[in-house]
Amino acid sequence: SARSRAMMASPAMADATTPITITRAAPRIDPLLEEAYTRFQRGDIEAARQLYVQVARSDPTNRDAQLGLAAVDIRNNDIANAEGRYAKLLALDPRDPHALAGMAAIRGTGDPVQSESRIKSQLTHQPDAAMLHFALGNQYAAQSRWAEAQQSYFRAVTGDPDNPDFAFNLAVSLDQIRQERAAIDYYERAFRLSSGRQVSFDRDRVAARIKELRR
Repeated sequence: SARSRAMMASPAMADATTPITITRAAPRIDPLLEEAYTRFQRGDIEAARQLYVQVARSDPTNRDAQLGLAAVDIRNNDIANAEGRYAKLLALDPRDPHALAGMAAIRGTGDPVQSESRIKSQLTHQPDAAMLHFALGNQYAAQSRWAEAQQSYFRAVTGDPDNPDFAFNLAVSLDQIRQERAAIDYYERAFRLSSGRQVSFDRDRVAARIKELRR
């Protein structure tokens, strides 16, 4: 995601260029998926992995399980394995927005221009896919194209207003283009939404940055 100038040497910022794409299981779906999601959000990554593996063993094409395992792989810095999971999901559904965003982020570290082009192409088919807008924002941010990143992150937040990482990256991009009042609002939203959840940013640094901006 975004690399910012102030707090903004947060280790999470570098990691977020590979978005962790994980979805909450819909109601009435395998309760193991719900428990795995809850464990992941609480930071109990190994327990989440074991639960997702249980589901995947009984249903290897289960999308939630594969996205969950990819998220675990990224947390464990096993990028090659995460890429393989995204590839399998794309073989089942070439327009899966979460798998596309994850794959684009992984491959975009080598060629951000090509990755940007791929994401834009997919957005022509799925203009409301929040995760794709987030991934595009990450590509812009990696190139310090902050005004464009801000627009993409705003689209991501519009599509998924309860995602703390989306709100955080929007805040960072606003901070970068010196829209400090708006940045404070989204830092505060990210901080509030992140309570009790696994996120890609440091809550203490967010709180510190809010104080700095309010001075």
